[in-house]
Parts: sequence; C-alpha cells; structure tokens
Amino acid sequence: VGIGEKEVSLGLTEVDSLLAAHGLLGLNNNILDATTGENRYTPYTILKAGELKVGVTAMLGGDAIVARSIKERENVAVSNGVAASREILETFRKKKVDLKVLLAHTGLQKGEMLADSLAGFDVILIGHGSRSWTEPKQVNGVILASPGSRSNQLGEVTIVVEDRMVQSFEGRSYQLQQDDGPLEPAIKALTWTHLELDENGNRVKKGAKKDTTKTTESTESRLEQSSLDPKLQKDEAAKAEPAMAYLGNENCRLCHADIFQSYEKSAHAEAFQVIAEDPKEWQNPACWNCHTLGFGEPTGHSTTELEPDLWNVQCESCHGMGTEHARGELTAAITEATCTKCHTPEWSPDFDFKKSLALISHKSNHSK
Repeated sequence: VGIGEKEVSLGLTEVDSLLAAHGLLGLNNNILDATTGENRYTPYTILKAGELKVGVTAMLGGDAIVARSIKERENVAVSNGVAASREILETFRKKKVDLKVLLAHTGLQKGEMLADSLAGFDVILIGHGSRSWTEPKQVNGVILASPGSRSNQLGEVTIVVEDRMVQSFEGRSYQLQQDDGPLEPAIKALTWTHLELDENGNRVKKGAKKDTTKTTESTESRLEQSSLDPKLQKDEAAKAEPAMAYLGNENCRLCHADIFQSYEKSAHAEAFQVIAEDPKEWQNPACWNCHTLGFGEPTGHSTTELEPDLWNVQCESCHGMGTEHARGELTAAITEATCTKCHTPEWSPDFDFKKSLALISHKSNHSK
C-alpha cells in the first residue's frame, strides 16, 4: 500500500494499526521520521513472480501536499520523492531486479512527467486526484497507468516479459459495479464481500443488510399516484431534482477541456499551496475561504478534514455551483464584485480588476 497525504492526515498511529490488522505492507520512500531522518515506512520491497524479481517502491509528491501543521503533529518530514526514487532505482539495479514498479502518489499530470525524470522504471502506477485513464499507456518506454480514486475503480495491467524484457502490455480499469468487472472469486470477494458493497457497488454500513422492499413499494406507489395527479407529478419532479452542490473541477474539465488548459496555467490553480506552506495562513479560516472551494458550506470543503479535490480557486469559485450550470443558471460573466470577495485591500492592495481579469481570462495565453 503506497502511503499518501490522506493517510498522513488521518494519523500514522491509526494507519499503522490498520496496516497491521489487515496484514498489509505500507510503502513509501520519502516520508521520514523528523527526529531520526529514517524512513517512516518500508521504502521498497522485492517480490517473486515466477522467475522474475519485481521491485516495488512508492513516493509522495506532485499535487499531493502534506500541510506543515500535520507534519509537525506526526513528527515527519517529506523529502524529494524523485531523488528518493532514483536511489531506490539504483538499489534495484544492484539487486538485479527484473521489473521495477513505482507507486507515484502525485496526481496524473505530475505523474506522467516522471516518465522522463524516472525513466528507469518499467511501470509507474499513478494515484491522487479523480483524473484517470481507462487504459495504460507507454511514455518514454515507461508503462503508465492510473485507475482513479476513492476505490471507485480497480486497475489491471498485464505485462508480457521475455528474456527479462517487457515485450507488450495491456490493461483496463474496472468500475466496481456488480455487472462490470472481473468475476474471479478472489476479486469478487475483495470488491463486494470484503468491502461490503451493495448491489450497485456502493458501500453500506458494516454488518447492515438493507431491506429495500418497503422503499421500493413506497416509491412505486408514489409514482403510480403521480402519474394521475399533476400536482404530485410536480412534487415528484422537485424531489428528483438535485440539490445545489459543488461538483469540483474535474466535472468542469469533461466538457471544457480547452478552457481548463488555460486555467491550469493560472495562479488560481495552485492557490492552496500558498496556505499549505505558511503555518499562520494554515490556521486562519479566512484564508481557507478563498483558497479552497466552498469552505464550510454544504458540499464544499470540510472544516475538519482535508479534501484535495476541493483545493485551490476552482471554476465554481467564480462561476457558481456546477448544479446551476445544468439548470442553465451558471454565472458566466465575472464582475469586479466576484473578485473582490477575496482580493480585498488587506490581501491584494494593488489589485486592478481589468488587468487581473485579462491575466485570468480563459482566452488569454498568459501564464501565472
């Protein structure tokens, strides 16, 4: 199991307990004990797959940030993951490892860049963030794969090795739904029985067996009545309509990929890093209001937990909740009032609306 920033935020004592309870090995090569400088977790492992020696290591970096206050709480430091992985790569070479695998908890964009900086690995599996690929691909001779996040998908990569050289590969990501995915008993047990998923692949309360009979009967009864009564039809439509909610940048990217490219070059796209690197701002809720999406609001960033998918100044920070876009009520035009909610005289004394709007405009080629 590659250790990421959410595991560190959870608390490493708790993580250690969970790993021990399930007989799992925690891997990471650049989370260090702040006192001793030693690796907090096992930096690498070497497994046997038939005649092959498979080396696996894991790193944390890129878009996955551990806040300074959490590092202090857990007494850890995070070193350069690329440098640490290069050292492990050299160890693998000395130990004559045949297949070298890196679990990169970095986010998709930064993970893909590792194909250049860490080209000695045969496979890089990328985690962190909701973006993913449906199939693995090869860049600079390195096989890259990313199955997604939040246990929604199960990734599989099949590699053909001859004479200790990778000859070919294929793979896919399985949606963890009962009607789509591997049917092998071991995988089935892992994804449904062990994780206690319902028939739709959703997690249910441990030990609970949900009785849907009454719910189904009640729903059918209401639908039957509503088909006859116009007032009930309107009521049912209102119940079915989704509530106002923040959806997050990745939903915007699906339809607005060209606009998203210009957004990614802006300072807005890295706004969270400002407070992540400053202890005073980290402790100031006012900073979180502007450097995360919907801080403290329903469906916005939590006030008690870290939610990386809602970090930075996102599309909905300026344009409004994504659910309103679906209703045709999204705010496309940006006014000065939109910006001065955050760019106040205290924090942005030299703020010029027209100049700043030109820099952040999606038609602009300006970088941050």
